[in-house]
Amino acid sequence: MKVATEAIVKTREYLGDNLEEANQLITLLNSKNRYQLDELDIEDRTGTIIEIKKVLTKRNLMLNLEKKFQSMQANIDMFMTKFGILREKGLPSLVIHEKLMTQEDYVERLNKLAKDKASTSG
Repeated sequence: MKVATEAIVKTREYLGDNLEEANQLITLLNSKNRYQLDELDIEDRTGTIIEIKKVLTKRNLMLNLEKKFQSMQANIDMFMTKFGILREKGLPSLVIHEKLMTQEDYVERLNKLAKDKASTSG
């Protein structure tokens, strides 16, 4: 999750929060005639507008991704809280060597724990 957070922050810094300015720039470009665009050193009005819209689209995608990420993080936090209660009762950790275990490895670990408990109890 740390990598995802860093990617979101980096992209947000790159794209910025200048939505209103971008929309005003599109309106400005659409309102200028050929001579006025030449004075602004804009050779391709359509291409420039397309580039602005690409940035706006990327920004919107990043905002949606950030919302999804926050929702996923909240679900993970809730799961880890519930899992912590089970760990306090003896369930083994999902993490080994600072990495999340695969489902197969965790099932194997649970089976081994169950066998060990069964052999010690009876």
